[in-house]
Amino acid sequence: MTANVRIVCHRLDNGVRDLLGKEIVERIAVTELDSDADEAILAGIGAHSLRRYLPGEILDALRVFTATRSHVLLLRNLPEQDFPPTPVTGFGVETELAVTNALHFGLIQLLGLTPFAVRYENDGRLIRNVVPNPAAAGVTSSWGSDSEFFWHSDNPNLPFGEPGVDPRLFIPGYLTFFVVRNEERVPTDIMAVEDALAATDPDTLSALRAPDFSVGSAASNDVDPYGHPYVMTGVPILEFDGQGPLVRFDRGSSVGLTEPATAALDRWVAGLTAAPSEQLVMTCGDFLIFDNYRVLHRRGAFTPNPAASARWLRRCYAS
Repeated sequence: MTANVRIVCHRLDNGVRDLLGKEIVERIAVTELDSDADEAILAGIGAHSLRRYLPGEILDALRVFTATRSHVLLLRNLPEQDFPPTPVTGFGVETELAVTNALHFGLIQLLGLTPFAVRYENDGRLIRNVVPNPAAAGVTSSWGSDSEFFWHSDNPNLPFGEPGVDPRLFIPGYLTFFVVRNEERVPTDIMAVEDALAATDPDTLSALRAPDFSVGSAASNDVDPYGHPYVMTGVPILEFDGQGPLVRFDRGSSVGLTEPATAALDRWVAGLTAAPSEQLVMTCGDFLIFDNYRVLHRRGAFTPNPAASARWLRRCYAS
């Protein structure tokens, strides 16, 4: 069965990459810029340079990506910088990554999106370093490596949002990644919600649309002041807007509140195991964005390189 996930993919040629990188380096050389305190400045520098050097075809693809409702956009061969060792504790010195951050935030701006952080995750910082943190051993987490990350969407314990609202109160509309290292060649698997639905029987789909589920924050998130995960109760796994299906799901935190709901959830998981998907193996200098309402993603367990050169992705939510 062929996957129906729609992926827009472009690659910069080396000449464009080098000119773009040179301009951003020159524009950030006279100051220190932090990813949280100086996000707007970094985005402005990045967007200006990207508009100047990216081919029209790529600029158009960025401009219309959200309107065309493609599932995924992948932009390859962006400028690299001198990277520090992978911050396997989860946090590093953000001012050392100004070139990468200018590109990341600039691309989000060209996509017409707003970057934001979730208050109970990642110390409230905009950029999440997706790294194999030894402290997360045995935990299904973006800081893990030895546990499989089953099909899921991020922050499913929140309502779906809409344009013109504070995005921090809702499920992130998009996940964006800038790849620093992936020498282990760990794939990121992507599944369109349409393919997930096609692999599921009508009775199960009907049950998943009922508000008979509890969905909590992921194991990698912080907890509330009482030590409990953030949870929404009495919500469906599947919703539909005027244009199609939306999904909130994490196998580790989604629970049926009735026996029929629990059985439907088990059938849904079994169907996802067999549904078609795409594998993306990203390398340094790749930028990835996908629709978190209409795409499920996963990552298998892997053995990371030594700490200094271990897999390192930079993730930012956007809506």
